[in-house]
Amino acid sequence: MKTQIPTEFGPSLIGQTEKALDAILVRELDGTGLSPAGWIVLKLADGAGGRLGRQDLIELAQAQAKFATDKSAAAIESALALGLLEAEQDEVVLTPAARELQAHVIGTTDEIRARLWGDLPEADLATAGRVLSTALRRANAELSVV
Repeated sequence: MKTQIPTEFGPSLIGQTEKALDAILVRELDGTGLSPAGWIVLKLADGAGGRLGRQDLIELAQAQAKFATDKSAAAIESALALGLLEAEQDEVVLTPAARELQAHVIGTTDEIRARLWGDLPEADLATAGRVLSTALRRANAELSVV
């Protein structure tokens, strides 16, 4: 059965795109033991310099990935168990194994991204970026109202 791809901008197109991109990440993480949530936690820790307070990382995952506290904590524990994070007092630190995994996955996904939108006009990508950024800001504002 062939999937119907929406052509109008809206929730269906955004949702199907997000699910397809997530499926690509899941495929690239296959065999590593790391979940997409664990990947996001590693990326957030890396973006914060590779060393972050455990509670700060939980709060960062809540703010940026919209993870519940228990999901954030579980992702951190999984990364610790896999040797991708190390606990040092109240901080978690990326390990060399995490950096190696990141380099591999990012290298592969960069190649995929190039095939997905590398040939699209810069102006179109800039417009898409502005539209999605606006939608994200508004969604975040909506979430803070509740």
